[in-house]
Amino acid sequence: MSFRKELGAKQRKKLISSVYAPGFPSNQLKNHVQFVLNDEKKQMSFLLNKDQSITFFSFEDMYLPTLKFIRMHSELEFPIVQVDEGAVKFVINGADIFSQGIVKIANDFTENSIVTIINPQDSVLCVGKSLFSSNDILLKKGKCILNLHYLGDRIWDEII
Repeated sequence: MSFRKELGAKQRKKLISSVYAPGFPSNQLKNHVQFVLNDEKKQMSFLLNKDQSITFFSFEDMYLPTLKFIRMHSELEFPIVQVDEGAVKFVINGADIFSQGIVKIANDFTENSIVTIINPQDSVLCVGKSLFSSNDILLKKGKCILNLHYLGDRIWDEII
């Protein structure tokens, strides 16, 4: 069962402090956080703007921006990992990212960092969590980034 609730000023300020949006001005976040939607079945929470669109989703102890939010705000400064064309269909079906499909790493990052995955045309495909640092990813074999939110998933389609 899902519960949607409008946030008061104190609640909004508290939730905004747990939003992870590097490079995005924190004073502008309040315009994108108006409601909270708690989904008890999935044990997740979502932050919605005043148009009732999902802007952030919960992961561990923070809120991460949705792909729609990332695509609308180029000022976000996430580390970027590019995958080859062969990996794209797997990524947009929810598969985790394997080192064999990575073509390029645009920024340095540490283990457990939140990263964005892009296709060869530089379009954002998913938000993920790295299992290794950027220096170690290409040295490893197998899974190296967990796929947290991807094009066409329930968050993208806003089917909660």
